[in-house]
Amino acid sequence: MLKSEFSKNVSSQILGTGIAQALPFLATPVLTRLYTESDFAAYTSFFAIATIFAVAVGGKYQMAIVLPKSAKEALRLFTLSLYITFAYSLLLALLTILFYDFIDLNIGQLIYLVPLYVLFFGIWSAFINLSIREKTFKVNAYAKVLQSVGYILTAIGLGIAKIALYGLVLAKVTGTLFSWGYLFKKSLVKARVVPVRKLKEVAKKYIDYPKYGVGPAFLNTISSQALILILSKYYTTDDLGHFGLTFMVLSAPLTLIGTSFKDVFYQRIASLISSEKYKEALSFFKKSAWSLLVMGIPICAILYFFGEPIFSLVFGERWSRSGVFASILAASFLMKLVVSPLSSVFNATNRLKVAMVWQVTYFITTFLTLGLCATVFNFDVEQLFYVFVVHEIVLYSLYYGLQYRTMRKFYLDA
Repeated sequence: MLKSEFSKNVSSQILGTGIAQALPFLATPVLTRLYTESDFAAYTSFFAIATIFAVAVGGKYQMAIVLPKSAKEALRLFTLSLYITFAYSLLLALLTILFYDFIDLNIGQLIYLVPLYVLFFGIWSAFINLSIREKTFKVNAYAKVLQSVGYILTAIGLGIAKIALYGLVLAKVTGTLFSWGYLFKKSLVKARVVPVRKLKEVAKKYIDYPKYGVGPAFLNTISSQALILILSKYYTTDDLGHFGLTFMVLSAPLTLIGTSFKDVFYQRIASLISSEKYKEALSFFKKSAWSLLVMGIPICAILYFFGEPIFSLVFGERWSRSGVFASILAASFLMKLVVSPLSSVFNATNRLKVAMVWQVTYFITTFLTLGLCATVFNFDVEQLFYVFVVHEIVLYSLYYGLQYRTMRKFYLDA
């Protein structure tokens, strides 16, 4: 596995994504001195909401771009996803303008930036999946580096200029714009009119992606933002601000290893299944799980034992509480790191119904558990996090079991 094309592609992804994550991480000590806990709280709340609305971009058709053997069919899926993204973003913008006075999401006028971010993210996602199909993983890596550079320069510039309220959010939106602009420049896609009839054909053929992908993914994304939503509603701005930094730091290795691994894993597992090499696919799945576990354990151990002193040293004494949060959440971080990248097996095997069942279950149990802890039992933040960790271990263990069962069924039925 270490000598394979897969390993080389993962290495390329991890190197590029590593740089992309290292740059914001190195800049964070500067940002924590330019922005307050309230600024980080606003940033965290905005992206929790924006991430939820971004679930439906492209009708999830961009996730199917990797699968067709025909390049023409893949291009039609790419075009269809862009059209849906533009229409969806426009609808969000109109609804935001019309119903702004009735929206109570605790982010004020930042709500107007949600449709813009959703548009940029949808375009970026379509180009990323097209790049995965073409195995141009270095281009992906460069795009992620450019995204980070755009974010850092904008955030520092706005922070120095004292435009702190929207500074972190505007920086992230700007970075995403730079990234997909680079992907567009490097892609082989040329502007052309695709007949509506052809778009209808691929829309019907891959209808399971919006049918079984959008709803469950929407629930799953809300669930993944559950801590932020619960903290926003029932806890203080200080709690949310400190968790915002914890979330940013933990997201770095999750993106570095998890997302990089997932992109290449998806292309490889889809290729093996398409070629009906089910035994090799099952073996590859198991090796991938072990590889992720080996990479995740050292990071988890460092966070668990040294979270508080590391955060105090790197980000400043006032952020030591964020380190305490990181120590508590280390185990849940490890579970997500191992299991989440492997979820591509459901897309590759077109077993989206299985994923849907888990996602609905995860949504219900997450909000039921956290809601009861916050409202009925009146847990403090740290108690809430401990309960959350136990919940994550149980649910993600079940998720891995479903992934393995799906792959094993293909192997036994072959």
